[in-house]
Amino acid sequence: MKAIKDKELLEERTVQYGSAEESFSRIANLWSSYIGTRISPVQVANMMTLLKISRSVTAKDETLKDCYVDARNYLTLAEELLND
Repeated sequence: MKAIKDKELLEERTVQYGSAEESFSRIANLWSSYIGTRISPVQVANMMTLLKISRSVTAKDETLKDCYVDARNYLTLAEELLND
């Protein structure tokens, strides 16, 4: 059941923001320019996962559940980016 919901959510995000490769490459370029160090799209996905883990420390109820769903999906996207 989780995999179906996750897949639907990932598909919805692709419609909203473009493919993970496009979106995370754009973010990686912006972050790289900002800090002066090259960041890869996979690193973007990993850092977004860490953001969600950090937020889970104080999150409650549905927000906590959303943190875990988002973290799991960012890791799924990282894996997909590795395979591309």
